[in-house]
Amino acid sequence: MQWLAAFIMRGRSAAVLVAAASGVLFWLFPPFLIVAGAVIALITLRRGAVEGALVIVLGGLAAAVYAWLALRTPLPILRVLLLCWIPVWLLALVLRNTISISRTLQVSAFLGVFGVVSLYLSLGDPLPWWEHILEQFHQKLISGMVPQQTPDYYVALEQLIGLLKEWAPYLIGQLVSVSLLFIFAALLLGRWWQALLFNKGGFRTEFQELRLGRPLAICTIALFGSAVVSAWIPLSNIVLVLGILYTVQGIALVHSMLFKLRISNTWLILFYLLLIPILSQFVMVLGLADAWADFRNLIQKRLDKR
Repeated sequence: MQWLAAFIMRGRSAAVLVAAASGVLFWLFPPFLIVAGAVIALITLRRGAVEGALVIVLGGLAAAVYAWLALRTPLPILRVLLLCWIPVWLLALVLRNTISISRTLQVSAFLGVFGVVSLYLSLGDPLPWWEHILEQFHQKLISGMVPQQTPDYYVALEQLIGLLKEWAPYLIGQLVSVSLLFIFAALLLGRWWQALLFNKGGFRTEFQELRLGRPLAICTIALFGSAVVSAWIPLSNIVLVLGILYTVQGIALVHSMLFKLRISNTWLILFYLLLIPILSQFVMVLGLADAWADFRNLIQKRLDKR
């Protein structure tokens, strides 16, 4: 990956080329959106706000032209890119000025809450819209069924539709949470590229020491309790977004613990494989608990006593 970072830093044209190409390829393979955002992060971190903004404008125009030539529909791609690139650019500016991933993620909490509130103000209650989409999806699947398909298939289909309807009230929180994950990943990848080129080994120390602080943890727990007691869906969606922040802190904590204990990277690969299906909620709770337990220092003290 160092060669790609070095190519991006060769000049504005190279950065725009990689950003635009990745921005179009994400339509075929979504992780390319992270690469596209990381270009903006790297340029902004290294060369400042103006250069980062220029790459956003020029890269967006190039991606839109290519999408229009290939698909005749540039607006969907351009809209997604801007929704990713602008927050990445803002957070990269925060990181450039504070030199703190922890402080930057604290600022991202406000962006996440703002995103939830903005979607509620613009869309209103998403439940009727989502149920309409699911009903159309349901009818298409039913109409496409052939007589040879078993009753078990129909039962499984009904269970899937029912599960999606249960998720509907939390659609906004899930949407903003997934968006934040892509934005975090892009920012961290850009920071890693910067470290590879200008500060080898610096990113590992910086990421492993990520802490969001006790005040934000107290606020998150208080909002969670309020959401449970009041059963107010918008508040639950805000808690979903804040929970993603502590999932990121939990991931950083796991990295730090494995590094301090000198455990094989094979376990880290296994951790990521199990993160989404099994461990995500546990990791989030671990990140919250770290605000009080300070697991890193506990491990370091035990290692010092050996």
